[in-house]
Amino acid sequence: MKILYFGGGLGNQIFEFAFYSYLKKHFPSEHIYSFFRKGCFSEHYGLELTKWFEAEFPQEKWYAKVIVLIIYLLKKIGTERFLDRSTTAWSNKKAVVIHPLKYSRTFVPKESDWLKWKIKDDDLSDQNIQILNKIRSSHSCFIHVRKGDYLSPKYRSRFEGTCPLSYYDKAIAKVKETYGSVNFFVFSDDIEWARKNLPVEKASFINWNIGDKSPLDMYLMSQCESAIIANSTFGFWGACLGKKKKLCIYPTKWFNGEPAPDIFSKEWMTY
Repeated sequence: MKILYFGGGLGNQIFEFAFYSYLKKHFPSEHIYSFFRKGCFSEHYGLELTKWFEAEFPQEKWYAKVIVLIIYLLKKIGTERFLDRSTTAWSNKKAVVIHPLKYSRTFVPKESDWLKWKIKDDDLSDQNIQILNKIRSSHSCFIHVRKGDYLSPKYRSRFEGTCPLSYYDKAIAKVKETYGSVNFFVFSDDIEWARKNLPVEKASFINWNIGDKSPLDMYLMSQCESAIIANSTFGFWGACLGKKKKLCIYPTKWFNGEPAPDIFSKEWMTY
């Protein structure tokens, strides 16, 4: 029996679903259950994955909740033999309760269609349809800028300064050098900063998919031909899902004081 402890925003939920998919494929006889704690979704918009993608998490069972409680009580007295909390690997193969957020290429399915959007063009607003048509009619490159919560007291020490303007300058120059005529589409939680600082002319700045509609930004990203991402799982999946990208660029410094996660294709570039 394995109980997967889910939480986080949409980008992290996709990594968690990838690990669940890995377990199902490689251990088909294993009984797998979900544990959802509301506090783990409190900074975001709840369980978004099943709303936006054709995906289902394993079932919740009352006895799984009891087992999680017991194992966390054991953790408090110093016993973690039944728990795996690693975010980079499946470190404890004997664990019963596992945090499935694993930043590793090992657990991401190789099939291109392993996770499909539920979104249909008819579901989109007129603004999003206009942007989507523009994306599909040119060499399109999205640029993702993450500010917002990364500058809050909780996350500042881990993220401040990790994705400087110099990174965007180099990445944008590389896309222009490679493809010449490019239409850039900018997505950010600080769109005014992006307008003032990014060296792109006639770019489209998407600022209307907010709150629980923000996954529509990821969908639009997924339809572009190239990508310049921030150090964010949201932009990372915008680059990985949907249309296969011709060029993806990511920042070398993902965290302060920690190595970048092993999630990037060898075909991607970094600055």
